[in-house]
Amino acid sequence: MLNLSNKKAQFFILTTVVIVGVFYTLSKYINPYAFIDTSRAASGSETFFFDNVKEKAIKTVEISNETELESNLNQYKNFVEEMASEKGYNLNFKYNIISTGPSIVDFNMILISERMTLKSNFTVIR
Repeated sequence: MLNLSNKKAQFFILTTVVIVGVFYTLSKYINPYAFIDTSRAASGSETFFFDNVKEKAIKTVEISNETELESNLNQYKNFVEEMASEKGYNLNFKYNIISTGPSIVDFNMILISERMTLKSNFTVIR
């Protein structure tokens, strides 16, 4: 009778080792797909910031009246260049008011970071 108990214990230990081995093997195949890739979001922060600066520059021209346009753009320029500096970017934000009747503003933006350089030239007509 002692021999039968001993065989049950050996079977239990062997079964446990096999089950653990199966789960370990499955985890090696399943685990790489379970991780979320956040590198794309991290690398896109410059692009997001650059697009946001461009969009808000257009909005600043659209909502400013003739007398406040240059003042608003100058305040916006100082703000975004300071914010870019805090994020570790070098932003060169230039604008030129071509016409004051129907406001035409020409923008030139260059954002330089450790990973990329982004450039944009665009004109906004109000």
